[in-house]
Amino acid sequence: MSIPLIEKVVKELEEYLKTDLYQVPRKRIMFNGILNDGSTVTVCTPQTKLIPRGCGRIELTTVQVSILNNADHSILAFRLEDNRVYYLDFRNLKPYLTEEAAYYSEKRGITLWQLYIWNFCIQILRNKNHVAISPNRLTELGDYYLGL
Repeated sequence: MSIPLIEKVVKELEEYLKTDLYQVPRKRIMFNGILNDGSTVTVCTPQTKLIPRGCGRIELTTVQVSILNNADHSILAFRLEDNRVYYLDFRNLKPYLTEEAAYYSEKRGITLWQLYIWNFCIQILRNKNHVAISPNRLTELGDYYLGL
C-alpha cells in the first residue's frame, strides 16, 4: 500500500492555491508560500501507515502547531496508505488542540497531540470531538481558497 509522495501533494496544492511553496528550513514536512492576495500560507504534510485499528495515527508537535498558527492561512495534508490525502484548513482543527488533549512524550522530550485519521473523521486523543473529513478532496479546504 503506497503513501502519496510529499512532492506530489505539494504540487497539487501549488496548482490549487496558484502559488509556489517552499520548504521551511529544517522542517521536512512544512512548506510556506504567499497567496495572490499577499497573505501567507503554511502547509504541513505528515504521513502515516494504517495501524491495526484501521486508521492512521499522526502526531502534531507544539512547534508544528506554532508554525501553523503564525501563518495567515494554514493547511494540513495528512498522507495515508491506500493513496489517500486528507486536506484540512487548520482553523477547523485548532479548537480541539487543547492543553488538556496534549501530552508530553518522555522518550522524545516534546509536547504533542495524537490524531487518529479515520475514513470519515479525525479524532484527537483525549478529546471527545471529531472533525469530519473526506479523502482526496481539495475542496474540503473551503470557499476561501477558491477565490484566490
